[in-house]
Amino acid sequence: MMLIAHESMEQARESAVILVRLGSPARKLLAEAVEATGVKRKQLSKAAKDLETAGFLFVRDSGNLWESQFELMPTLAGEEALEVLDEQ
Repeated sequence: MMLIAHESMEQARESAVILVRLGSPARKLLAEAVEATGVKRKQLSKAAKDLETAGFLFVRDSGNLWESQFELMPTLAGEEALEVLDEQ
């Protein structure tokens, strides 16, 4: 596995452990965002906020005055952490 966001495989494993601690909804959301290269949501879930705080997801408010909308884009660190989990 080629690493870009992490300097070592150990750092990637640590990120995977953090991802596991965030719970199943966070893993599912990150997997969906990675698969689709980003997703849009009308509301920001706790899982999305947690993933953003951990550095696994970029959250961008793309709504307007009348309608809220958020774009969720995976980070390289998030993609690598998910890949480490998939390999285990």
